Amino acid sequence: MKKEIAFILTLILLIISSCKIAPAKTQTQQIPVFMYHMLTTDSNKTNNLTILQSAFRSQMNYLKTNGYTTITMDQFYASISKKIVLPAKSVLITFDDGYISNYKLAYPILKANKQKATLFMISHEVGRTSNSMNAKQLLEMDINGFRVENHTDWHENLGTLPYAKQVNAIRAAKTSLEKILGRKVMYLAYPCGSYNANTIKAAHAAGCNLGLTTNEGFTSRLDNPYRINRIYMGPSDNLKTLKHKLEYGKQLMWHINTYLL
Repeated sequence: MKKEIAFILTLILLIISSCKIAPAKTQTQQIPVFMYHMLTTDSNKTNNLTILQSAFRSQMNYLKTNGYTTITMDQFYASISKKIVLPAKSVLITFDDGYISNYKLAYPILKANKQKATLFMISHEVGRTSNSMNAKQLLEMDINGFRVENHTDWHENLGTLPYAKQVNAIRAAKTSLEKILGRKVMYLAYPCGSYNANTIKAAHAAGCNLGLTTNEGFTSRLDNPYRINRIYMGPSDNLKTLKHKLEYGKQLMWHINTYLL
């Protein structure tokens, strides 16, 4: 009987001890960074990088009506740098490459909802074809909350290049975009998610404060600022899958905190 009482008391003490340290561990905020590419209005013209405009509208409306805050890259960086605490339900919306559909189909929705987003633009594609945005369109979006950032000069697979060429690819795009926008361009998304240790050094040397990957997952201020995870959004994603991906983040945070405890 004495052994049983001792066991129960020990168990109670462990539970109380766990309760005391739990709040400190749950302060690690997980931020979902969604990654889009192209939009279309034609369900017969989708590929693995394209999402229907109607689906995108539903997703953005859901975020708005359910209290999610779409943040800027500057806010995200400030959070990663531990300078600010973001609203509890913060999300970062990103687009890669710079397709004209971002301007024609995504931008009006974001503007109407007063939501923020970030476009990672291939600088050499500016005004190059009818499928890419021109300088005037980029500047308009940038002024109105759809900020433009770095996706290299020619969409180079950075992880396959020597260090010097990586620096040049990043720096050339940064210089070109800064001339268009009239401001500093400080953030980079690695084309095709290709990067290595030299890429991180090159990004830093070229003046970039963050590097975004295509690795699936949420991001917290505990993560490497040059290995930011993102969540792919494609043609099969609808309102249901958006909710699932948002919930996945909550579950992931719970498992991480449980493991740390």
